[in-house]
Amino acid sequence: MFSKHQSFVVLALLLIALSGCREISDTSSDEPTQMSAAEREQLIDAVLEAEREAQKTTPPKPKIVLPTPSGWSRSESRALPPEDHGFTVAYEQESGLSVTLYQYTRGHASIPDGVDSALVKEEMQHAKTGIQQVVQLGYWDAAKEVKFETVRLGESQRQALWSQYDLTVDGEVLASDIYVWAYSNTLFKLRCTAHSKDVVSNQAVLGSLLTALGSPSAGTNNDEE
Repeated sequence: MFSKHQSFVVLALLLIALSGCREISDTSSDEPTQMSAAEREQLIDAVLEAEREAQKTTPPKPKIVLPTPSGWSRSESRALPPEDHGFTVAYEQESGLSVTLYQYTRGHASIPDGVDSALVKEEMQHAKTGIQQVVQLGYWDAAKEVKFETVRLGESQRQALWSQYDLTVDGEVLASDIYVWAYSNTLFKLRCTAHSKDVVSNQAVLGSLLTALGSPSAGTNNDEE
């Protein structure tokens, strides 16, 4: 349905920038609300317009050090649309884990640290809405949330809201995790997708990246990016 480039755009922007453009009444449902052809076209047009705006935008500097733990590779930052004031970074792990990190503010001047603020909770809800929109657009076959709780980022002391999904893509069930937290008046979101449904093994592999992102040494501005 989409080119490889457009597929990345759909995932990045629907799961962060555009997920509030069409609210879904029950995001916990296994069967998302049906989207009309006109609505689908409108949503795709909005995604592509947001991508055009993002291409004209310079990514802000990271509010945390962007780590590259052993066994991981990291892309250059890619700007989000200007109203989000943020960027995405793609990570790949030797085991096949695929991770996208988002840093953004949505224009908020003050965002409380941690996971208890309404802003952080709203961002998790936006992420869930975005997942259902991707299903409705036909990029994924189905998505089912299987777990939701507050967790620590790896072995660090930083907490995040965590939602775990089973995604069905081309008949294959993938494990997908979403982490949302706030630090230094900034929102962070991490999305991880694995072909293996061995959650324990996936979490073990992801642990080094989560720990690095949540560690005190990461809580400083990085002017080199």
